[in-house]
Amino acid sequence: MSGRFLSSGRRRSFFFHTLARWLPKPKHHHDAMQPSRAERILVLAPVHRGDYLILSPLLHALSKEMPRTRIAVMVKPAGYELALVDPNVDKVFLWNKITTWPRTLYQIKKYKADVVMMPKGHPSVTELLVMLLSGAPLRIALSHPQHDRFLTHPIPHDWDNEHRSVAFVRMMQPFGVDPTSISRRLRIGTTPEAEEWADGHLTKQEHEHSCLALNVSALSESRVWTLQGWRAFIREMVSIEPNVRFVALGMPSDQSLLRSLEEEFEQVRYQPTPGMLEATALIARCDALITVDTGIVQAAAARGVPMVVLYNGDHEVYTRFGPQSVPHRAVLAERGHPVAAIQASEVLHETVHLLVERKLGNWIIRPRSASNSAVIR
Repeated sequence: MSGRFLSSGRRRSFFFHTLARWLPKPKHHHDAMQPSRAERILVLAPVHRGDYLILSPLLHALSKEMPRTRIAVMVKPAGYELALVDPNVDKVFLWNKITTWPRTLYQIKKYKADVVMMPKGHPSVTELLVMLLSGAPLRIALSHPQHDRFLTHPIPHDWDNEHRSVAFVRMMQPFGVDPTSISRRLRIGTTPEAEEWADGHLTKQEHEHSCLALNVSALSESRVWTLQGWRAFIREMVSIEPNVRFVALGMPSDQSLLRSLEEEFEQVRYQPTPGMLEATALIARCDALITVDTGIVQAAAARGVPMVVLYNGDHEVYTRFGPQSVPHRAVLAERGHPVAAIQASEVLHETVHLLVERKLGNWIIRPRSASNSAVIR
């Protein structure tokens, strides 16, 4: 409700100005904070699953530099599964329906964080209020004109033109840590149950031959590739290497598309998965991933899986969210166009080149005409 009421920039500005007059001005700490001084840190991360994984370099750096400090995260249901198995996190607060907010706020207040961190360039009013109500004396967040007055450590960033992980690790500066010394490799927790499940759901043929994971699901229409696109891509891949195998993954809403591919091609097997950890474990057992732009990109990158990713015409999305520290190829639609506009020949070219470069199977590169040139990033 507060989000709708404060959707106007003028109303938001008035709200923050009024709030700043009521609240005492925070004490700014210009000297680098010694890691040993903070006993409890709270990171506010009410974000999607892929965004939570982009936070993993920051969480790992906090855990590494401050091994005796307890680290808690506040997440929405989307990130809860990942937070629970995150080896860098000691406590998880679930920010769910509005009826549970009072209880969660009480738990956060009881946690008595020394430092609260907000790794978002444009946090909502609710998220800012949680930061203030946490009671933490030190507030570290990405700089924002309307929010800086509430922070002890506003962190500069270029939200639109730099990778999110670059901005996030910069939040280690107040702890006296050089952000350029921090690895931006993504990390994801695992469970024995998910790994065992994946071992039991890969067939003998998929073990013996080149096996590619296909993820067809995306959260927005502009990121979805067509059934015709997937069909043409698989057909061309099979013509190059008849023994190649595909494990097709997606959300239940994409079951019709996945079943169609499975029925048309004997090399394709649709595999439903119980959750993201199982899906990621299965992908980690394949040679590479071919996927549209979604959170599974970050999960596969955290497992070190080579990939080809299809992006829509908003090319800055690749700049901000592209895979980190993993071999990959990006196929970008023309500006202003959806992923559906990408030709199968473009995806084929990037996939074969990636497989050849990584020496994954006995692949060869066929000559192609200039009209079928792929977008390489």
